[in-house]
Amino acid sequence: MGDVFEFPPRKLPALTGGLAAKSPSGPPGSIFVYGSGGGFAAPPLERLQVRFGRHADEVEVCVGSDDGQISRQHGRIVCAGRQWWLHNDGRRPIRLPNSADLLLPGRHMVLAKGYSPLFIDGSADRQHLLEVRVVGLSKQVPLSSADEATSAPPVYELSEVERLVLTALAQRYLRQEPHPQPVAWQQVADDLNATPGQEGWHWHRASNIADAVRKRVSAQGVRGLTREEVGEPVGNKLKDNLIHELLQTATLLPLDLALLGDLDF
Repeated sequence: MGDVFEFPPRKLPALTGGLAAKSPSGPPGSIFVYGSGGGFAAPPLERLQVRFGRHADEVEVCVGSDDGQISRQHGRIVCAGRQWWLHNDGRRPIRLPNSADLLLPGRHMVLAKGYSPLFIDGSADRQHLLEVRVVGLSKQVPLSSADEATSAPPVYELSEVERLVLTALAQRYLRQEPHPQPVAWQQVADDLNATPGQEGWHWHRASNIADAVRKRVSAQGVRGLTREEVGEPVGNKLKDNLIHELLQTATLLPLDLALLGDLDF
């Protein structure tokens, strides 16, 4: 069982072993934020801010106290409704759990439920860790024995045309290219038109098909698939998050590249 902290918002002492090893609990939407010297816990109170940065007297959570590359107030985590928004107010990017993703200065984004380690690069190749946990709805996790059959992840049902479009969109991921990005919609249409047995594709049609899948997956409780959840600017984030969800659940596989006539995967 995790530690249950009393509210209203309060400072927390330094945490031995880090937040990843603990499961602090509270009402759904509560947040726990830790730096190396201690942390802060709060329920989801509208407009409440958890500030973090180098100057311990000006923030709720101190991070990089002896590193001049870290701003005095490097950022804020702000409650809006039942969501917590991460704001980068500093001069250095904040690196997210996916090491390829950066929250640039002046930008903001929604934090996902669960545990998120955030890194700020400082001076002399130093990395400063900010640990965040947002409490979701409690779930009973079933226990399994070593002899039980491996459970398969949930796979989303896709029609033939949906699988074709999403394979074209996610082909760089399926080929395991370094730092892949979704294919542009016009290129998706061009690739589909070049596929044997396919013709008459327009980028708008391909976009609508993938968008319908995104909304269907979002309706099943997957986060990061709406503009409100990822924040502005959206860029490729919605497509990227959808692709990651389809890959993590093995809904899309490298074998699907054969649909595009690609036999060299």
